[in-house]
Amino acid sequence: MEEFIYIITHDLRASFRAFHTIPEWIREDMGPLPPEREAIVAEHLDLLTTQAARADRMLLDLRDFSRIGRLADPIGAHPLEEVLDRASQISPFPDRASLQVTGSATLTGPGNELAMLFAALLSNAVKHHDRDQVRIRLSLADDGPLLRLTLDDDGPGIPTRFREAVFAPLRTLRPRDQCEGSGMGLAIARKIVTRLGGEIHIAPPEDADPEGPRPAKATVETVVDQATAPPRGTRVVFTLPGQMEDPPPPRLN
Repeated sequence: MEEFIYIITHDLRASFRAFHTIPEWIREDMGPLPPEREAIVAEHLDLLTTQAARADRMLLDLRDFSRIGRLADPIGAHPLEEVLDRASQISPFPDRASLQVTGSATLTGPGNELAMLFAALLSNAVKHHDRDQVRIRLSLADDGPLLRLTLDDDGPGIPTRFREAVFAPLRTLRPRDQCEGSGMGLAIARKIVTRLGGEIHIAPPEDADPEGPRPAKATVETVVDQATAPPRGTRVVFTLPGQMEDPPPPRLN
């Protein structure tokens, strides 16, 4: 099945690349139009280009999903810092986002898949955030023979009833017009984690974000709404093979 997905996505991408190029040819060949008609045609061509780009992104992510386990690097020991650097090359970290890492560890697994795992989780946290600044925290702890990693963000969070459903391939909670994405990030993350003998789930966030939005004028209704609103943030907890590292000794000046 996975090889079939890989073949299909490879062939379909050629068609969607054409859908991305053909609107430019139409613009070049159609000649002058009345302004009203030109605006309508341009809107439709832009929509076609956007949909083709989304389909191509989805096919790329499906291809990556099918490659997990088949095109993995050899198992090796990788410092967490090195894995995060490789993840940032796959999915660059935007200036509006910050990542705080508590603890140091060496992870065991294929280097390319570990990088893909963190790229998927971090880009997911940024992509679905609803504010100008994104704060992400990664903490580590021993969990028997594995490491337990906890990734917290201060985004809008995931309702309890969807915390398992979001791991299904191609599953998104918002329309793609509101949030660009293929819905494959968490599916890729789960496949990598489980292949390495770990587990991954969405846990309740630790507490509400104290810097949440506040209404300009407080009323009984808004106070009640804020008191009953679920806490902001998403907490992803997962386990991986690896070992904690001792912190470096303090430097004496």
